[in-house]
Formats: sequence, structure tokens, C-alpha cells
Amino acid sequence: MIEHNNRDIAKKHAEYITGKELRQYVAEKVKKYVGENPTVFDGAIGSGQLEQFIKPKHLIGVEIQTASCDTFEKNSELFPNRDIFNMSFFNFNESVTADCVVMNPPFSMKFKDLSEEEQTNIQNEFPWKKSGVVDDIFILKSLNYTEQFAFHICFPGVAYRKTEQKMRDLIGDRLVELNLIEGAFEDTPIPVLFLVIAKSGEYKEVHKEVYNCNKQEVIYAEVCTNKEDKWSTPTIPQEKEIIDIDTINSSLDESIIKNLENHLKITLGLIREFEADIDYLAFIDRVESLCQEYRLAYNFGVNSFGDY
Repeated sequence: MIEHNNRDIAKKHAEYITGKELRQYVAEKVKKYVGENPTVFDGAIGSGQLEQFIKPKHLIGVEIQTASCDTFEKNSELFPNRDIFNMSFFNFNESVTADCVVMNPPFSMKFKDLSEEEQTNIQNEFPWKKSGVVDDIFILKSLNYTEQFAFHICFPGVAYRKTEQKMRDLIGDRLVELNLIEGAFEDTPIPVLFLVIAKSGEYKEVHKEVYNCNKQEVIYAEVCTNKEDKWSTPTIPQEKEIIDIDTINSSLDESIIKNLENHLKITLGLIREFEADIDYLAFIDRVESLCQEYRLAYNFGVNSFGDY
């Protein structure tokens, strides 16, 4: 497959190139929900890397970078039935649909940095959008072009930032999967989210997993049925250390007794060898008195030494 990976340009558009392992992961998810060789729409298609292992029977793409479009056209053997539109996704208004949407849109692009035409087109469809980043618009607008499901690689912030709250409300019970992907990109160490969103219907369960691209395996999975938690990012539970109080106390007892024995031995040595003027027996009396005081407290509840 021929790829266009100009990182300087990609960084300008807040893009990250998907690695082979992530592409394979996406392809398996697409196969699970819409079967093999579906029709696919991608509103930020680049040179088609994300669709490499999906092998769509018809691929429709939108791409703002001309160089990426040119490279995409060179992948004719991989995508023999294809259409690409060299323009901003926010200005795209063609009447096309596919079995599914597959996208890795730019992360955290700011609304204020878009062209006037892009801002106007966004507000015509989403009048509430006036500021912030446009990750939510990439997702919501993409749902216009799918007949079944949308598969999105996203910045983790879409699950908790205030600017995406409206998006989360609009998606509602159509969130099917929310997965955390580790080691997704060579360009950045940050994990990303992978969302599966249904075009319609109600899904009472949200399936979640943590997938590690380096290990190529799911390292944790759970099913969420609580509406309040469905947008929470899955995390691997940390095993709590089991504290054995009896063992700790026994070890502490031995340490205290050992220290006391060493102190008594050293003090006695100072008296015998150097005739040190130390009231040795007075110290022993104090220790015995303290022990007797707590013995009474334990046996008879005597409380002459404080609140214990």
C-alpha cells in the first residue's frame, strides 16, 4: 500500500497516522458489526491507510490535503471502486451513504481556526456550536453518511470534556463500544479512544475494553449497564494490597523488643566497662511500670493514662 505520511503537514492539521496494528483492530471491529467487504465512508481519509484491511467493496472519502488525495488514487488495486472529494469535511454536502463510517479525524481542532465557510456550514447544521474544538462535529456529521454504524478513533477528551457534552447527549443510547487503545500511534504516546456508534436503536449495554497495539491483545474488558458511567474510560483495576495486620503487629513487637534488649545491653556495658553514672535500675523500673499500667488497662479497663 502506498501511503502519504508527511508529518509536518499532518501536525498542522492535528492528524496522527494509524499504525498497522490499529488498522487491523479497526478491520476486525468493522467485520464484527457490518460483515466483510462493506461499503465505507471516511470523512478524513488521508491516503486510505485506515481502510487497508477492511477491503471495502466501495470506498467514499473526503480529504482536505491534495497530496493525500493523489496518493489515495494510486492505491487503485486496493480500492478499485472508490470516490474521493478533495475538500474540507465541514464543507462536504453530497448525498451519499455507506454501510458504515470509519474515521480517524484530526484531534482537537479549534472552531475559531476554521474558515468562515466551514464555521457557517457547521452552524447551519449544529447551531449550538460556537466555540471550542470540533471533535464532536466530526463524529456527529459523520453519522449522516452511515446506514448502520460509525467507527471513530478519537482523542480521549471526547468522553469527558464539557465541549463534547452536547454530542454525548445526542448520541444517547446509540453508544455501542467505548475502548481505550494503547500504543496506537508512532507520533504520540497518548492512548486514544475507539468508539462504535449505531445509526439508530437503543443499546442498554456499552462494551468496553483496553487494547494494547504492541501486544496485539485485549488486556481488559467489561460491560457497562449504568447510564451514568457509559462514557467513562475503561481502566485496568489495580489489585489492592492485602495487609496482614497480625503479621505487621508481630513484626513491630519483635522490633520493639529487640531495640529494648539492645538498649539494655549497651547501657549495662557502659556501666561495667566505663563506670558510667547511669541509673540503670530506675530505667528498668520505668519500663516495668509502663508495662504494668497497660496490663491493668487490658485486664480491668483501668484508664488512668488517657483515652484508650
